[in-house]
Amino acid sequence: MLEIYFSYFKRQPLASIPVFLTLLPLLLIWQRKAYRDNAFLILGIYLMVKFVIDFIMFDWASHKRNTVVLYNFNVPFRYVLSSLIFYQKLETRRFKNWILASIPVFILFSIWDTLHTNPSLADLHNHKMVLYSTTVESLFMLFWVLLYFYNTIRALKIPNLLTYPFFWVCSGLLIYYSSFLFIAPVFHYSSKWEEWLEIGFLTYVPYMFESVSIILFSIGIAQFPDERYAK
Repeated sequence: MLEIYFSYFKRQPLASIPVFLTLLPLLLIWQRKAYRDNAFLILGIYLMVKFVIDFIMFDWASHKRNTVVLYNFNVPFRYVLSSLIFYQKLETRRFKNWILASIPVFILFSIWDTLHTNPSLADLHNHKMVLYSTTVESLFMLFWVLLYFYNTIRALKIPNLLTYPFFWVCSGLLIYYSSFLFIAPVFHYSSKWEEWLEIGFLTYVPYMFESVSIILFSIGIAQFPDERYAK
């Protein structure tokens, strides 16, 4: 089993590194006790779910099984958890309500997109990546990130953003979803188990930005102070 994993890792290092790099911010959340903050507790759950699904995808890919079905399954869960992080951080009730309203809307849209893209849902081998959901998810998340930055800058409550842990989390999410915004529609046509469409270096761009975002998460969590942050 390990030989198969090592072989796949050597063949696809850029795709494999983010899977195991996710353990770094998880360990930091535990070590720094960042879970005391509800937003970072949700971030920890988000990273745990991400690691489990990514590792299963890594296992399936190393055994030459179609992983797209897992990606499609993960999209609504990913949005629910990542949007709830901003639900905890945004202070305006109207914006919180927007986030809560967007969750069931996006889940239903994601289910429709999956069924629309894969009329034969039971055919897992030829399962295709969703066509619209990742782009819509990226638009939603970029909006929440920019809204949070706008409110934070207006409020002038944070003297130094660079030492504020959540700033780094937002920066990581901004980079991650910005990379997906324009590439996701291309992946619908390229990510097919049969008749794979070769798009060259673009295939690895999301994995590279994902690694960068995880590192930014880790930088932010590493700066989580003792009791002062909660105050």
